[in-house]
Parts: sequence; structure tokens; C-alpha cells
Amino acid sequence: MRPLSARNPRVTRLGRLARRREERAEQGALLVEGPILLGAALDAGAVVVDVYVDEATQHRDQVATVLRRLPEWVDPWVLPAGTLDRVGDAAASQGLAAVVERPEAAWPTRSSTDFVVVLADVADPGNAGTLIRAATAAGAGAVVFAGGVDPTSPKVVRASAGAVFAVPVLSAEHPSDAIDRLRADGFQIIGTVVSEGRPYDHVDLSGPVALVLGNEAHGLPANLETDLDLTIPMAGGTESLNVAMAGTVVCFEILRQRRQG
Repeated sequence: MRPLSARNPRVTRLGRLARRREERAEQGALLVEGPILLGAALDAGAVVVDVYVDEATQHRDQVATVLRRLPEWVDPWVLPAGTLDRVGDAAASQGLAAVVERPEAAWPTRSSTDFVVVLADVADPGNAGTLIRAATAAGAGAVVFAGGVDPTSPKVVRASAGAVFAVPVLSAEHPSDAIDRLRADGFQIIGTVVSEGRPYDHVDLSGPVALVLGNEAHGLPANLETDLDLTIPMAGGTESLNVAMAGTVVCFEILRQRRQG
């Protein structure tokens, strides 16, 4: 491991990677913070470019364990104690940060998958990351961000628990762009609404579907044309579920139907 001054330009660039979408696009990279997330990236075969470790935590069990898993050509940089807490995105860095190549992702087609999740103007990175995780666990072949939060945000990466490395994650400029392209390829466009939709468990979701989840405050865009809208019936007094919860419920209904098919 190599020592590195807190004033080194590499550290400045690491800070820009944490905070600027343009920097992540230029580097074609994601910031991964903490040993658990780095382990998930390694499990998925992600390409690690650089690793930075806090001198005060480099010998902690979790950190040392994941460092031993690095490819031999990755020689970690050791930073003065507390540096990562100041330059990273997380409130507490866990003593480790890595720059990882962003996986290249091809647009989903019927030949590559029959289940796509579209996030239409989802704004909260925690919700977005949770939905990537749920979509991956339920067998989706791609997650498309159409407006809303930046999918390369470190907060999204953290909330996904590393699932961003296990499923193709793509971007579309507008929700309608994504929907039109998926519909033209034969996907049924399934929207989720608070009320007046079909009960989610009374609909055949076993065919090629694109599940569209809308903004936390406004729901689906008003001009978005779906083929079918679903509602989750509720017995309690709440008006609706959080978008991440609702999306997870429907994702696993899709998985349930396919397991029984």
C-alpha cells in the first residue's frame, strides 16, 4: 500500500467524483464506499480502478479482508486519518473508498429480457437504489432511469447494496422516450397508481413487461400512456405506499407468477 497526502490532486479528484455527475461521466466510473459495497462490486466482477483506505482503519477485519481480495495490480492508497470522511459522499466513510468502472449496459430488448423496470422521474436516491436492489432480486433484466435522480450518485449506489453491478442500469432523457422504445419492441407497459388500477395480483404479468414507477410526490407523468395500470389494495388507513415499497411488492408478484408458470 502507498501513502498519499490529503492535498494530492488524486484526493481532489476523488471528491469531485463523489459530488459531480459530470466527473463520473467523464471518468466512466462510480464511487463505492465501504468494504461491504466494494465486496459486492468484486463479487459482480466489476473492474476496480483505485482504492483509498484510511490509515486508522486499514487493519480492521472487514477492511483488511476486502483488501486481500483485490486484484494484484490494484495497490491501495493510504490516506491520513479522517480524509475520506471529508472528501467522500457518506457521512462516515467506513475507512475505505474505491473508484470502479461503470458497467457498460446495452438497451434492453425482447431477446435479452422479458422484464424491465422503468423509474419515471423518481427523485430520491434511497428509493432509486432500493428499487434497483428489488428489481435485481426479482429477476429484472434492466433498470431504466427516465428523468429524476442520477443513477451514478453514490447515494444510489449505497442504497442498491451493490445491485448496480448485478443488473444493467441505463438512462433515458424522458419517460416517454423509454416507454415508446420498449413498447415498440413488444413490452407491455405496466403503470402503478394509487387507485383505480387493476389489483396487482389479478393481472397476468408473465409476459414481456416494463413496470413503470413514478415520482414520489406526483406519481406517473400525466402524459405517459400505459397499457395497463395496477393498484395495490390496502386494508389499513394509509393512502399509499412509498414508491420503493410499492415497486418491490409488484416486482415480486412478477417473480411469483414466473416461478409458477
